[in-house]
Amino acid sequence: MSAKKTSSLQQFNLNRLTYLLIPVLAAALSGLFLLGTREAVLLLRFELTLLLFGIATFPLAAYLFPLSRSGGLTLSKSLGLLSTGLGVWVLTYLKIGRLNIFFIIFILIGVTFACWFPRRTREELFDVLRRDNTIQNVAFEETLFVLILTILCFYKGFKPEINGQEKFMDYGFMMSMIRNSKLPANDMWLSGHSINYYYFGQYIYAMITRVSMINTGVSYNISMCCAIALPFSMCYSIGQMLLDGARKNGMTGGSHIPVIGGILTAFAVTIFGNSHSFYYDQDSIGNGLLSFFSKLGANVGTTDGFFYPNSTRYIGHNPDSATLEGIRNGGDYTIEEFPFYSYLVGDLHAHVCSMIVVLLIVALSVSLIYRLTSTAFNAEMKISSAHDIKGAFLHELKLVLCPELIGIAVLLGISQMTNYWDFLIYFIFSSMVLLIVTVTSSDKFSTIAGAFIFAVSVGGILGLYLVFAYHPVIHALLQIILLGSILFATSFVPCALTRTGAGMSFLFAAATLVALPFNANFDMISNKIAPCQNHSPLFQLFILWGTHVIICVTFLIFTIIYRNVAEKKGRGKTHEKTYTNPVAGFFGRRNPMDVLVCGAIIVGILLLIAPEIFYVRDIYTGGYLRSNTMFKFTYAGFIILSICMIYSVLRLMYMTNNKSEFSVPAFVVSLVFFLMLFVPAHYTLVSLKQRSGELKMENYRTLNGVSYLTEYQSPNLPTLYAGNLIDYDSCIKWFNEMVPGDPVIMEAYGNSYTDYNIVSAYTGLPSVCGWQTHEWLWRFHGIVNEETDLLESDPENDVWELYLTPRHYDIDTVYTTSDTDTIRQILDKYEVEYVIIGDLERAKYDGHDNTGNILAAGGEIAYVAGDLVVVKFNR
Repeated sequence: MSAKKTSSLQQFNLNRLTYLLIPVLAAALSGLFLLGTREAVLLLRFELTLLLFGIATFPLAAYLFPLSRSGGLTLSKSLGLLSTGLGVWVLTYLKIGRLNIFFIIFILIGVTFACWFPRRTREELFDVLRRDNTIQNVAFEETLFVLILTILCFYKGFKPEINGQEKFMDYGFMMSMIRNSKLPANDMWLSGHSINYYYFGQYIYAMITRVSMINTGVSYNISMCCAIALPFSMCYSIGQMLLDGARKNGMTGGSHIPVIGGILTAFAVTIFGNSHSFYYDQDSIGNGLLSFFSKLGANVGTTDGFFYPNSTRYIGHNPDSATLEGIRNGGDYTIEEFPFYSYLVGDLHAHVCSMIVVLLIVALSVSLIYRLTSTAFNAEMKISSAHDIKGAFLHELKLVLCPELIGIAVLLGISQMTNYWDFLIYFIFSSMVLLIVTVTSSDKFSTIAGAFIFAVSVGGILGLYLVFAYHPVIHALLQIILLGSILFATSFVPCALTRTGAGMSFLFAAATLVALPFNANFDMISNKIAPCQNHSPLFQLFILWGTHVIICVTFLIFTIIYRNVAEKKGRGKTHEKTYTNPVAGFFGRRNPMDVLVCGAIIVGILLLIAPEIFYVRDIYTGGYLRSNTMFKFTYAGFIILSICMIYSVLRLMYMTNNKSEFSVPAFVVSLVFFLMLFVPAHYTLVSLKQRSGELKMENYRTLNGVSYLTEYQSPNLPTLYAGNLIDYDSCIKWFNEMVPGDPVIMEAYGNSYTDYNIVSAYTGLPSVCGWQTHEWLWRFHGIVNEETDLLESDPENDVWELYLTPRHYDIDTVYTTSDTDTIRQILDKYEVEYVIIGDLERAKYDGHDNTGNILAAGGEIAYVAGDLVVVKFNR
């Protein structure tokens, strides 16, 4: 660092650091007031652990996110988590490292060194810290984060049970990685196998749990709240950066507007819902509009009895699609979830964990578009590369290796391991961003040769994916070869389309390489698509997303009509940049952030339309063919359109027309749209009250999600009374406290979403067989029946024949046969060390208790809790 910069840094007003006490006090006081001393301390420990990861990558965040008023500290938390997590993940997969606290800290130190040592990132951070109000902004964003996290934890404490929906699965994933330090992680429901699902998200929160050393029963619920609170603060940063970027490129409006926009963006994405509850909640003023729609001919279904999941189970459910004419396959039942519903049900599932990944992609996209205003960047893009082919190739390679694109590529690779759908969705989103960048900064949009190269690029990327995705090493190698070929072709024909194709190829190849260690140990789930056989009524699409689409499309129209002419200089003369590329001229005459948001709007709407055109084949058949496809596509569409919706409302307030005059029509429309935000906001309070009960302090219980077992009444037992699983609670505690390693256990298997397999879920120990529908989904291989055009199980890779049915038979035999030799042979076959015999096992086998025969097979009693017995077999 130069002496001048050092001196400047020494002059930094240290008094401003006192602002950092505000988030500390906010965390402490809100935690003590809402959660109590013990759990407030645990939450603070979790927050400090998260901050540790954020500080590690703070200089890199300051470099990558120049528009962030806080230097990107909020975004750096996700950046630090994902970069450290990826390092530990890859090295552990390669058998170089271990998933334990020592190796995590070792990699974190390495990440810290990599971010703080380079002079460029370090000086960037110091420059940010020297800016006026940076510390105040850091304090504000941190206070916002700790308050929303504490409030979410408070309401989670009203109903903390890790039971129901997917929670057994998600908790089991975390416990498997808490108990064992190797990767791939053990499948707790199919002993001898690793998890064959996208579990990088649960891995990240298991990593935080290890470092913070918080009990997993508490950490799971804090993690679930953090999976919403961290995106909340990230959305604040994205909203603020978008509007500050617009202001730096000509938008009028005070410096408070980006702050307001950031807060509204955070609420719109993570706390608001879709528009359904506004119409179908019988206590809402919007409920009366349904009779109006009915008179127009819409089948509105049942208009009362609103229950908060109804907003996510609407199309095909109300009215019941099975009763409608023209519906094929006996129904058309779909899912339309969004983040706040995910918080309410408490499943720490793939699509929730992936939010921090995809929001970083969006944030990097904002930074990349902002770079378009840089003279140096445009000059770099337009350097003539016609002198020699080597120089041209290196020039095109340098363009795709910009920091933002590298970051996006890595994040797309992480998406493959977190929530695969997001990889494909945000690859499309990133391609849109690439197109804006290359069009705006290239002299030519395309030539005939350029269009051909672009078509070959896109076809090659998708063709290799569809053919070779099941062979990850070959697929990665071919994508890299394709990238080199496209860059070589682009060197001869440098234009917007060829550079876009090269960038797309780089993103796909690099992402595939990042995920290669995972994919090489993963049996890929179906990637086949088919045309939809049923379609949603336009009325129902309006009920769900009408508010978002109306606001966003209106902004899109205003942006197309109005252009940002150059500032007037002197006596009415204007100086407007000339463009040789007409498409670049269209983009260049508009605010670059407006262009980005318009592109995002198009992508978001396409995500809503896509499930009306095709669906991805999976195990779901009958009336649920497109259920999962609509779920994942519309979840992403909701996030993208919510960001765009808030930007649109505030941007319209300050839009100017083609004469550089304040647009009164746009302002009036923006005021109407601002009031319309109450439509998606309606969901929050009505749903929270239905899920958590009366929102009173005295209703708070605990954050420990497994403590409920002492009072829980399991419906899977014939005798119903409070605490009928208390013996299992004692058994689980014994395993977690007294049994090291990952010995195989045997317990009664059961259907998904039941209390069966609670021991394996709550200990992470591998059981011989667990929730059968989940194992079926994770390991399903399908072939298309040409007559029905539906996916059927591949007879050569049938999950039931290979895994489930044989294991079910063996487990049934152990719990019912009197042949001790057979019992021993089966237990030896699966290397079982512990057999559990409790009320769930007796209920499964009609009251039959085979304890005596199991003991006679060579076991010994290791633990007894009430009527539950754990029999140990030596290995």
